[in-house]
This record gives sequence, C-alpha cells and structure tokens, in this order.
Amino acid sequence: MSITQNPQFHQLPDHEAEIIQKIRLETDDLNLDNISRTRAYLDFYLEYPEMIWAFLASMVSRNGGYNMCDLEGDWYPKMLAPPIRQRLFLTYERANWLIFRDAFSQLLLYSYSTKKSSPMFHLLKYLDVSSFMEKEWQVFWDRGDKKG
Repeated sequence: MSITQNPQFHQLPDHEAEIIQKIRLETDDLNLDNISRTRAYLDFYLEYPEMIWAFLASMVSRNGGYNMCDLEGDWYPKMLAPPIRQRLFLTYERANWLIFRDAFSQLLLYSYSTKKSSPMFHLLKYLDVSSFMEKEWQVFWDRGDKKG
C-alpha cells in the first residue's frame, strides 16, 4: 500500500503524503549505523549551514560512536564482561537510532520547506514528531536562530 492510500494520510494532498513517504525512506536509508548517521548530520549541515543544530548532532553522534568503540578498547574489556559490553553497545545503538529517526526527519522537512520557500511544519505530526516542535520550527523559520 502506498502512503497516499494509507488511511492515516487520506486527508493530505498527494504531494504532501509523497513528501512524508520520501522523508521516511531517506531517514531509514541513512539510519543504518552510527557512521552513516554521523555523516548524514554533517552533510545536512554543509548543505544548510544555518542549521547549526545539525552540526551539533553530528558531533554528539560521533561521540556516541567513540563510546561504542571504547567498549572494545583497552579498558572496558578489563572491567566489563562481554555480555554487559554487548548490552551497552546495543543500548547506545538503539538510543542513537531513535534520536536520528526523530531528528533527521525534522531536518529533511526543513529542507523541503526551504525548497518550497514555505514552511511545511504542519506535517511533523505525520513523522511522529512531538507536537510542540511545530511551534519551535515555525519560530526558527520566522526568526532564524536569533534570541528574543
């Protein structure tokens, strides 16, 4: 079933439902591992330098990757049994996967908004993003990252 036939999206115009589908597919494609996530955030920042949060996300993701690698480094194997290190690795991976699924879909919707020169943040709810983020994105759209 295509997304435009899904009852959840029946009230959306086809072009908006297709945008949701594209965002979900691209987010899933880039959410393979911590390396692909870190690179996706950085690539987004390089294309949209006004989106400094994408750069910050790339740094946080990179540091998460360091923590994951440290589990097999010099010290953790001496302190933690392999099953515990494996569980910690999977915990880091799942947390980073969930964060990327939420955050990167928002960045992609921002990208579509800039291409249309019109905010599309009303679509955030179809990406399972918290409702309060629609207002925050609108403020960013209207004022940029300026304070007050």
